Amino acid sequence: MKQEIKIGIFLTTALLIVATFIFVVGDLGVLFRKPGYSLIVSYDSATGLEKRAVVRMAGVKVGYVKDIRLKGRKAEVELIINSGVSIPEGSRATMASIGLLGEKHIEILPGEGEDFFKAGDAIEGVPSVSFDQMGTTLLAIGDQFKGIAQIINEMIGGEESRQNFRDTLENLATFSEELNEFLGENRVEIQKGLQSSQQTVQTFEQRVEDVSKNLNELISVLKDAVGESRENLRVNMESIKELIKSIEKSLELLNKSLEKINKGEGTLGKLIHQPDLYERAEAVIDDLEKVVDPVSSIRLFSVMSAEYYAESEMLKGSFTLGLWVAKDKLLLTQIIYNPWQEQLLYSLQGGFRWGNFSPRIGIMESKMGAGIDYYALKDRLKFSLEGFDFDRDPQPQFRFRTRVTTLKYLHLLLGLDDFTFSSNREVFFGLEFGF
Repeated sequence: MKQEIKIGIFLTTALLIVATFIFVVGDLGVLFRKPGYSLIVSYDSATGLEKRAVVRMAGVKVGYVKDIRLKGRKAEVELIINSGVSIPEGSRATMASIGLLGEKHIEILPGEGEDFFKAGDAIEGVPSVSFDQMGTTLLAIGDQFKGIAQIINEMIGGEESRQNFRDTLENLATFSEELNEFLGENRVEIQKGLQSSQQTVQTFEQRVEDVSKNLNELISVLKDAVGESRENLRVNMESIKELIKSIEKSLELLNKSLEKINKGEGTLGKLIHQPDLYERAEAVIDDLEKVVDPVSSIRLFSVMSAEYYAESEMLKGSFTLGLWVAKDKLLLTQIIYNPWQEQLLYSLQGGFRWGNFSPRIGIMESKMGAGIDYYALKDRLKFSLEGFDFDRDPQPQFRFRTRVTTLKYLHLLLGLDDFTFSSNREVFFGLEFGF
């Protein structure tokens, strides 16, 4: 037999043996992997995760996925951790991927516990945000925005609202016509009245000045008369009589001017005693209030905030869009990023303003909840108390927040989250920008 044939038979036999191992054993890499210990983690869905997927901690490979099986309504994943790696208690496992199209793997978020997991222990699973979940959340947010748009459309799009808007425009046009007509008809009289008023004031000031001057002279003469002898008293008395006559003439002229004004004589008197002047001014003010009130009753505001949780070293962000209707009714919606669950949450609340208090109720962070705000120092200081997720075991989540206004659009935040649950209680602080 030729040597080439022998070599071919040998290579064929070797390849068949290797192929048999691949199909029978399933993964040759298992034979060469270092022994380790197993941990169990459960997820609501393990979509995209495959057996033999990498397990990482702090970006470093520490094991692999041995098995994925269905247990009840959840997916149970068995992890094999390398024997030289210790996982601290309190750690959590989440599904992650490198890039948008990268394969999914298990990422372990280290905990702060002093002890370590043992073989067979269960580690807490943190659900990851999938594209389907993001799409569902965005659709839900879209439905909420549709509801808001419908509410706004009902407020300003009804037949009554349209009629009010048309009435407002008509009142504005009527107000402009009456104002132009009033100014056109009385422009000459107003100018004359202003000129006459100026002249009257000048004349009045001059006469008051003359009276004051005469009084000063009278006082001076009286002082001189007291100090002089009796022989000069007669001469001084004659001077006093002349001064008194001069004062009487000045007062008589002043009284005549005031009587003319009271009788409605002259331009200034006509303006003061014109019978329909007050009624026209009052009608103009009423029309102006009809124009201003409907426009000023709606106020739109937006807020962006960032809150830092010191113990978790997590940054939580949110965007708020709100609407004040008739100065005391509140409607607001929020989009919140939850860094612990790595997903978007939403809020939709309604409330009203009653003095310094503002209660509100609705959806808070995708759960039913309620809250109340207290304003102080002309709204520069706000205290907020919120409660939501009332179905949570063992108790709902409560949050207390304080907001202090430092600049016109900049606010400082300080609060305590989940303060009734000691294991989750955490202080946070941050900034808020409002427009």
